[in-house]
Amino acid sequence: MSIPRVYIFLLLSFLSFRSLNAQSDKLSPFHKLDNIRKFGDFLFCQGDYLRSFYEYGNYLKKENNDTLRFKIALAFQRMKRFDEASVYFADMFFNSDFENESRNEYFKTLFLAERFSEIEKYSKDNFYLPTDTLNVPKKLAATAFLFGDLLPDSSEFVRLFPSRRYAKMLDFYKRRKNLTVKNPYIAAGLSAFVPGLGKIYTENYGDGVTAFIFTSLLGYITYDNFRAGHSFRGWVFAGLTAWIYAGNVYGSFASAQIFNAKLRFDFKEEVKRFLEKVNYFLPSYKFLCTQEYGK
Repeated sequence: MSIPRVYIFLLLSFLSFRSLNAQSDKLSPFHKLDNIRKFGDFLFCQGDYLRSFYEYGNYLKKENNDTLRFKIALAFQRMKRFDEASVYFADMFFNSDFENESRNEYFKTLFLAERFSEIEKYSKDNFYLPTDTLNVPKKLAATAFLFGDLLPDSSEFVRLFPSRRYAKMLDFYKRRKNLTVKNPYIAAGLSAFVPGLGKIYTENYGDGVTAFIFTSLLGYITYDNFRAGHSFRGWVFAGLTAWIYAGNVYGSFASAQIFNAKLRFDFKEEVKRFLEKVNYFLPSYKFLCTQEYGK
């Protein structure tokens, strides 16, 4: 009696599975951990930071490794999970192979999270230290001043940066100090005097001209109805004119605020692009990825 093929297939599959398990059991614990780390490194270098975090976490359950702890913190930072990244970096401030790197990356994380007040608080007592004691956190702390309301003296500001960055940072400083913001009250007053003039003051030329023409036209229609003895229609258009007029005054006030917000936002984004280009004054970490992982 012949054995059905399906039973033969199941038997071979079982024997193959047992063979693979036997080979796996022969692997040393170190070799297993090494494979976990290599796979985590591969995921990290491919930008799959979340999965690399889980692989590194499995490794760290068996053996401590400062390099992997540092890379986990970087993974959270690059995923923009800044709160978690800052906690991991802070945990490596002491008794770690990456104490200085973790401190620098901690302040970079605060900067990326726009927690500028915390950086400024750090710099308050350390801003005027001698040049030879300066470090990356102080550079980021100084740069954070560009996004605040108070600026230090220009000479003290630029001395924090290397000579090759001096001119660019001084240019940022001067532009920040002389931002051409618009006064909302002046904008509202101008539109109260001449409808649309406040919008033109805030460089919103199209709305300004439209407001002037529309308000003037309604005003003329109101006048023409009263002159022709159409009191009811005159009062209707008078109310509409007053409503448009008041809206234009308020709109000019808001237009100045929007102008200022956009001006500050564009300036901040330009500074951030520059900082990203120079890697936030941090050195590159060549050990993060190798050619083996395509980087």
